[in-house]
Amino acid sequence: MRKKLIIAALLCIFGISSFAQGLNMGFTMGANFSYLVGKDRIEGSKSRIGICPGILLDIPLVYDSYLELGAIYSQQGVKVKTDEYVRAQVRVIYTEKRDIDYVMIPITWKQKYGDFITQAGPFVSIATKASLTWKADTVTREENTHTVADTAYSFVNKLRPYDVGAYFGIGYQTAISGGLDLFVMANYKLGFFSVENKTKNMYENKILRNQVFSISAGLIFMHNRGSKTYRHHSHRRR
Repeated sequence: MRKKLIIAALLCIFGISSFAQGLNMGFTMGANFSYLVGKDRIEGSKSRIGICPGILLDIPLVYDSYLELGAIYSQQGVKVKTDEYVRAQVRVIYTEKRDIDYVMIPITWKQKYGDFITQAGPFVSIATKASLTWKADTVTREENTHTVADTAYSFVNKLRPYDVGAYFGIGYQTAISGGLDLFVMANYKLGFFSVENKTKNMYENKILRNQVFSISAGLIFMHNRGSKTYRHHSHRRR
């Protein structure tokens, strides 16, 4: 089911770019700093740093405005470090990495103010991969310390298979040649739903939502600039 949804989304984006003229196609690469947040936040959790490569499609509107569609591979999740006593004389310091990867499809209104840009809109994400890696950094028993090997397993079937949320961004975009723009963006994404599939009891029914900060850069091939198109038609009417 997940693969079908991802393929359908990519076909939709590529289909629009193939059959519609005057659209702007771009590529992006960046870094995610992700958390799982909510009223039941995991104690001791830290952000996961991941990558977020993707493709973008800008549909020019008017007044330097665009409808931007994207397909972004987004590495998300959380890292948890815990220090606990298992039994008398046994102390365990362990680290969990809960990695959750999505294909994110943002649909945003993008507005240019000279070379500065803002964007806002919803996104839909489809979970593609989820793994938990457990590593005991030190296990101390009766003054003897050793390290336990990593263990890992997939829990993608225990996740909610999708996420829906809000997507915001601010950045800078400038022309580096006649038909090519360079951009740098800072984005914030907040999921509306808990990542847990409650019937699977992965996080003990905790309410945890995705929160992601990202920094990215990329190139856009500018076949059409919205403001010029609008001014041209306005001049002809006068």
